[in-house]
Amino acid sequence: MQVVQYSDPLGRDAQSTIPRGIELPLAEVESFLKDGPIHLDLRNSTSLPPPLTAYPRQLGCETAAYVPILQEGQLRGLVLIGARAGQELNGDVVTAFARTIRVAVSSLKPGTSPTEPLNERRALEVNAINMLALHAASANDLPTFYSLIHEQVRSVIGDHGFLIALYEQKTNSISIPYLFEDKTFSSIDTFPVGEGLTSILLRTGEPLMLVEDTEKRAAAMGAKITGKPALSWLGVPLMARGEAIGALIVQDLEQEHAFDNDDLRFLVSAAGQVSGAIHNARLLIDSKQAAVQFETAAEIARDISSSLELGELLLKAVDLIRSRFSFYHASVFLKDLPGEFVVIREATGEAGAQLKRVGHKLAIGSKSVVGFVAGNGEPLIVNDTTRDATYYANPLLPETRSEAAIPLKVGERIVGVLDVQSNQPYAFAEDNLRTLQILADQLAIAVVNTELFAETQEHLAQHRLLHHITTTAASGTTLDEALQSAVNGLQVTLGGDRVSILLADREKKWLEVKAAVGYASNVFDLHIPIGNGITGWSAAHRKTLRINNVLQDTRYIEASSNTRSEMAIPLLYRSELLGVLNVESEQLSAYAENDEELLGTLGGSLAAIIANARLLEQIRAQAERERILFEITDKIRRTTDMDTILATTVSELTRAVGANRAKIKLGVNFPNTNQKMRSVNE
Repeated sequence: MQVVQYSDPLGRDAQSTIPRGIELPLAEVESFLKDGPIHLDLRNSTSLPPPLTAYPRQLGCETAAYVPILQEGQLRGLVLIGARAGQELNGDVVTAFARTIRVAVSSLKPGTSPTEPLNERRALEVNAINMLALHAASANDLPTFYSLIHEQVRSVIGDHGFLIALYEQKTNSISIPYLFEDKTFSSIDTFPVGEGLTSILLRTGEPLMLVEDTEKRAAAMGAKITGKPALSWLGVPLMARGEAIGALIVQDLEQEHAFDNDDLRFLVSAAGQVSGAIHNARLLIDSKQAAVQFETAAEIARDISSSLELGELLLKAVDLIRSRFSFYHASVFLKDLPGEFVVIREATGEAGAQLKRVGHKLAIGSKSVVGFVAGNGEPLIVNDTTRDATYYANPLLPETRSEAAIPLKVGERIVGVLDVQSNQPYAFAEDNLRTLQILADQLAIAVVNTELFAETQEHLAQHRLLHHITTTAASGTTLDEALQSAVNGLQVTLGGDRVSILLADREKKWLEVKAAVGYASNVFDLHIPIGNGITGWSAAHRKTLRINNVLQDTRYIEASSNTRSEMAIPLLYRSELLGVLNVESEQLSAYAENDEELLGTLGGSLAAIIANARLLEQIRAQAERERILFEITDKIRRTTDMDTILATTVSELTRAVGANRAKIKLGVNFPNTNQKMRSVNE
């Protein structure tokens, strides 16, 4: 054995010859390598002949492997792979070398020497391989490169059916970007790895040629053939880094024995020339696409940090996702307030515009892709809509072939769903799904931020209105005027709901409507016993009562047939019940905790206003009584005549209290005499 090629990644001097004393005798080596590669652990003793262990030890290796180069069953050479300290030599590496050696050997034609003239076939092969090698170095445009490969294969093997298959490990699927069949060029959409000949070829990573009884032999291998079977079939895997990334396949539908070993050998050589170029070009495309996708995510993130206009932000997001990811359709669904449906908020294209116009919504937890994700909170991918029996296609999006729905989540809260659709099957792989998940997380944060901002602004506006309501009510000249001003202002704040204020009578037995807006006029005739109805319960228990559906509450006393939800807030001042503030809506579950808090604050202010108004009325009444009393006594003091005094008193009292008749009786008791009395009438 002589050394013909030597490589040391550590840069040591090449060992061009095997040192004397440790030569490798061919006969002795052949007996150990005839069955395949052998592994050596040079740190331990071994039963192998000393020549096989001495050379790798002389090179400083701790582990090594010999891979035979066999041609027609004869040992033509061997490859020694050695690993020094800190390096690992595993079975995958040895297998990769063995496979590469087999491919290389199959491309060598025995008996051909450098000085032997090339025949026509050999010249065609050499020319084709050279052309492929030349263009492989700059193969950036894959469709053009595919055409070149076909042209060179056809120049050598002939005009047969030809296809290039590509394997996508992330989705375990196969695509056919280039297909020549029946004099027509086309492509085949992505499909899952299955049990066809192409799938078997990719799984084994070994060339396969069937030239007779093709259908029967394929069935014996476990292959399932759809469509018209080829009578001759030849396939060679495209290998990169020890893995199958695709295949070159030629087939003839009309005749058997259309291919021979020379065709197999040439196709193996062609595959070796182009596989690296195809692999690198795909990596470059994936890298560029990933860069664009991450740039898109960064751009949306910048917009989120600088804008609180949710509609504009979502519209830009779905447009960027569709254009930069090359998807067919993108949309964002958000949960409605009751949490029963997800409603489309933004979507792309004319289909998206139509869906928005009709208010397209899907039930949360339904069998639809979006509904399922909204209820489950986990992403769902449909790789091929035509193969999913449960998939329901939207008639506005007829070209959808795959779909991915990703929840918009903040913590455990699901606020909506990002739905993306492609007109290509198996369009969603780990890389773009990871980017879409990042985008979904950012959009979820944007939705929550916008909600918080809107709630803050709404609370601020409501508190300003409440301040205005209480100020206006407090400035009313009478209690009735103050209460009516309060219900009018509160109706504006709540957006048109019905509002009423009921006051308790002095005995605290009844509630009477004193001010109302949004009801029929007969509402003022309503008298509710304390303890009855929703308002009566609130008054009796002195607690706020919020009812999401009054039709399901037996306490409800109807004041309007359209009312669906109601909230009653007791008006308490220094622990004294003054009445109830009541609001009603035609919407189910119209009131939430923040409304309860807001109206509770208003109720406290109204209770104070009512108490102050009543006190003011009492003071005014007391002042009026004192004024009248002063006028009467002043007129009485102007005379000393008893009859005039009595007449004046009766007259003034009758006028002051609005009486129709008044009488003053004067009497003096004398001991042992009958009582004498004088009477003055008016």
